Amino acid sequence: MSQTNQKTCEKKLKIAEQKVIKILNKIESLKLNNSYISQLDFQDKVNGYKLKIGYTKCNIVLSFIILMISLLSVKWFYGEFTTKNCAVELPSNSKSLFRPPEDCSMCIGVDEVVRLSNVSAQEFEESYAYGATPVIVTDATANWKAIENFTFQFFANFYRTGKMGTQINDCFYFAYKSGLQSLQDVFNMDESRANLTGEPWYVGWSTCYDEETRKLRTFYSRPYFLPTTAESDMVDWIFMGGPGQGAHMHVDSVKHMSWQAQIRGRKQWELAPPPECLYHCKWITFTVSPGEILVVDTNRWYHKTNVLPGDISITIGAEYD
Repeated sequence: MSQTNQKTCEKKLKIAEQKVIKILNKIESLKLNNSYISQLDFQDKVNGYKLKIGYTKCNIVLSFIILMISLLSVKWFYGEFTTKNCAVELPSNSKSLFRPPEDCSMCIGVDEVVRLSNVSAQEFEESYAYGATPVIVTDATANWKAIENFTFQFFANFYRTGKMGTQINDCFYFAYKSGLQSLQDVFNMDESRANLTGEPWYVGWSTCYDEETRKLRTFYSRPYFLPTTAESDMVDWIFMGGPGQGAHMHVDSVKHMSWQAQIRGRKQWELAPPPECLYHCKWITFTVSPGEILVVDTNRWYHKTNVLPGDISITIGAEYD
């Protein structure tokens, strides 16, 4: 490809990326949640469901359809340019829009989270380990030192005296809406913000080094209920922040199933079925309390979290195959 054509291609791709981001932001601003959709009345029948919407709501739905058509056009645009040796990477929050459709049997009949205790690894593997039903195990952190030791100050000291991750390779950091762009920013916060009396914040990060993971794992152990054949890599996840904060509605793109242990604070989870299953499955809302471990397939369930009033929320988690 000539230098002129390369520059033209890059310019067009930049414009396309900006349009995609604008469309995604518009979709986010609509905030069409399940309770809103459930209030829509329909006059016509679509796939056997009675549909009835008023003029204003109809405009909103039609606008949403137009946006989706625009996204498909961008997908075509993306395909055209990749076939002409012009590489392009779509914004990360657009990836879920082009994923394969889910089989809605994953969520049909799933009305609430299942709470378990004293469950054997065999029973857990047969019934829950690789399924779509969200599960909370209530007794798996009884002997963890993390319950007593993990605080904001613990992690501040831990990372100030050891290696600190950056967003490279298999190491990730998520600022969410905190404005804190790195772990350095997090642990250099002023005292009032660190103590949750200043500007609110919520962040997440993965471990980056084997040494880092091994040291943290001396404070917690492999959950007893995991299948005996299940293995984990050397990457763990930590999410931390204050009341009223959390992760926006999203779906993950990780390799395996995962567990998340609530070490401190209380976190409310909201699970939404994939869009194609909206009329077949229910949204689920539940709270995970300190000492409880949530197992959920975040690659299939859309999910958001919100830290409830009270203590700082600290969650540790990992994938298993």
